[in-house]
Amino acid sequence: MLEMKTVEDASRVLEWFEKEEISFREGCGAYAVSERGSLLGYCLFQMGKTMKILAVRCEEPALLDALLRAALNHGSLSQAVEADFSALLGPMREKLEQLGYLKKDPLPIEWFFAACKPCKGMA
Repeated sequence: MLEMKTVEDASRVLEWFEKEEISFREGCGAYAVSERGSLLGYCLFQMGKTMKILAVRCEEPALLDALLRAALNHGSLSQAVEADFSALLGPMREKLEQLGYLKKDPLPIEWFFAACKPCKGMA
């Protein structure tokens, strides 16, 4: 069974931030997807009015999309109004562009969920 949720284990979150060579600071956190205890991917972020997406790791495209949607929903529920993907570089940025996450950067979260039901195309 797949499980997607915020990660409460501080040592695990710090481990991922260190692995990504990102400084952990106030408002930082992680959202992860796992299956039967096996990690399949994570999204590192810093929360604020703008949710800064700092790193994303997930190999399976469908799970990557689901992970980001869940993380953005968490951001919206935490009062973030937009998501900033500018910290992402390289192949992961290209994958997110292919999935439509970079149509607007910063990405208005409510607009994204309203325009993408279920991803019929974003205007």
